[in-house]
Amino acid sequence: MRSLARLYPALALLASGTAAKKLASTLEALARGVNKNIDIAQTLDGVTRCLTVGSTRPKFPRAVKPFLRYVGSDNWFAKISAKAPVGCGSSKNPFGAGGAACIGAANVFRTTFAGQLPGAKTDDEFVFSMLEFAPAAKNAPNPALPKLDFGELHLVGAGAIANGFLWALSRLCGRGELHVVDHQKLERSNLQRYVMTVQADEDHPKVELAETWLKGTGIEVKSHPAQWEDYVAERNNWHFERVAVAVDTVETRINIQAALPRQIHNSWTQGGEAGTSRHGFLGPKACLACLYMPTGTAPNYDQLIAEALGFPADEGNLKEIRRRLDLQVPTERAFLDRVAVARNIAIEKLLPFENKSLESLYIDAVCGGAVMELANPEVAKRIEVPMAFQSAFAGVLMAADVVAEVANLRDRLPTMTQIRMLSSLPELPSSGQRKAENTRCMCMDHDFIDAYKAKYKLEGESEA
Repeated sequence: MRSLARLYPALALLASGTAAKKLASTLEALARGVNKNIDIAQTLDGVTRCLTVGSTRPKFPRAVKPFLRYVGSDNWFAKISAKAPVGCGSSKNPFGAGGAACIGAANVFRTTFAGQLPGAKTDDEFVFSMLEFAPAAKNAPNPALPKLDFGELHLVGAGAIANGFLWALSRLCGRGELHVVDHQKLERSNLQRYVMTVQADEDHPKVELAETWLKGTGIEVKSHPAQWEDYVAERNNWHFERVAVAVDTVETRINIQAALPRQIHNSWTQGGEAGTSRHGFLGPKACLACLYMPTGTAPNYDQLIAEALGFPADEGNLKEIRRRLDLQVPTERAFLDRVAVARNIAIEKLLPFENKSLESLYIDAVCGGAVMELANPEVAKRIEVPMAFQSAFAGVLMAADVVAEVANLRDRLPTMTQIRMLSSLPELPSSGQRKAENTRCMCMDHDFIDAYKAKYKLEGESEA
């Protein structure tokens, strides 16, 4: 429901049995929290696409023949079928269920927007292991989820992917200390992608929302409304046992690796896929920075913003943009007038961004497409707004990876896992990325290696 209510203005919600009807009432309230104008019917008349959860077959009117998929889960397994109900197990493990929800929503999206997704196929019969991140073989392991002690865990970024991560953690039986680091408040444009949020959450700091969602669990949330670099600079202890990365910039990822965490779990969305990776620092496998080390030149952030707003990228404009970014200067009416003239846009469209930050104007009005498109097609290629189910799936995958390693439920997977969400599964197979020869990366620098070994008392040791 968290995914579907963000995409479709009309839903039919049918329940079979007392418990299901009680849940349906909760789901309807959730849908209206996401979109107060959503239409929710209690009949299958006119339904064109249908997801069925559990073991009940829907009874459609004779003239109705919708796209139909059955979804369900069993512990670590996410299931989908075009033929028959797949049922739901009794486990409280959220990973199979979360994976099934995202895969089901992805299939509805593919058939709804088939005209815009050439070559995309739906899934007919599939069982996916959220433990091994692969199609489940006949005897695939499906262990019970133990009680967990995360110790100290950091989550950097509390955006769309982190929403999926936090959804999973909020449903675990575990304990630990979770530090959530993010400097932004929830903007209205975020609601389209952030599956845990509702309209009433607008303008709340993202880290405070994370704290609310995990309240009552055994996981204690420490919220840090700051950028990673500022948080690290102010923190007295530079020991980071495990860091989950859900940010959207290359620079921050490299800076996270530069702080030398013991273990890193990374996640991303791009090109219709959800991805996750896992990293140590020693040994032959790629560290996090290896995946993002630049190989050429790219525009700076101030240059991207200047181009998007239609300003010449001269020294005067770039200095002003940097000042506004660094000092969080609100965008006053005179500045918006300049943007309106430069981009030939009616000022009325920009007035909602008056007294907001320049970063908000850029992210929401430009990258989010709320007001204007990017002027340069080459820049537009670098901007992508993934679907809610795509981001959520990446977050759930990363949480599953963390849990699997903390609980020692399997060996560490190869470095990268990529899952296609806008075409039929199975996934792009996990791949082991190795350090590149002659790399400039810090993981090949002896000073960094010595510092890492000293920090974690690993003299004479190496990592897989």
